Amino acid sequence: MQDPLSKYSPAGKRMVLAGLVLLAAGCASSAPWQAPYDITPPHPAAPLVSSKGTTTALPVLRLTRVSAAHWLQTDAYQYHLLYQEPQRLLVYRDARWVGTPPQMIASRLQYQLIGSGQWRAVLAGQSNGMATWLLQVRLTDFVVNFSGPDAGKALVAGTATLVQAADHQVAAQHSFYFTETLPSASAQGGAVAMAGASEHFVTAVSGWAAQMAGIGKSVPQP
Repeated sequence: MQDPLSKYSPAGKRMVLAGLVLLAAGCASSAPWQAPYDITPPHPAAPLVSSKGTTTALPVLRLTRVSAAHWLQTDAYQYHLLYQEPQRLLVYRDARWVGTPPQMIASRLQYQLIGSGQWRAVLAGQSNGMATWLLQVRLTDFVVNFSGPDAGKALVAGTATLVQAADHQVAAQHSFYFTETLPSASAQGGAVAMAGASEHFVTAVSGWAAQMAGIGKSVPQP
């Protein structure tokens, strides 16, 4: 059988073999498939129906784009091992989020605000339409913290600011901080806990915004 490399010079053979070695190494080091995790329940509850007789008197709210620190503008599934290196931020190799944390929180918050029945309409950041209030949210934490090999908590934290659309005067601002215990020390357990902490976060922000706008009941502050 003819040697497939016989047509190459000795130097050419070495170059071809080196290329094959690099190709094999690249295949071996390729990133593994990553399981996508979400913070939204697969079948979220139907939006609440407003108990008010008419919605014409209710104000219109615009939810601006949820912002976040640079390290949260990724779909990487990030966590801390507080019992080993608390300052080091780690990333799962075989798990990721379906979107960036601010994108996922914005989606859940929009759904929560619409379903609250406290607003005539809830507009997205770039949609047309005049709004009475602007709600600005900045996410400051979205991470799973392991306190031990078999225990940990999901953390969601951020700041909400309610602004009058007419003159851009700040009406109120509040910080929110929620944790949820992991049911298991795994990526799946972290996702379940993160979904719970996120629900507490968006529910609290929604209730607070309505209260500050003078249309909601008093809600306990976290």
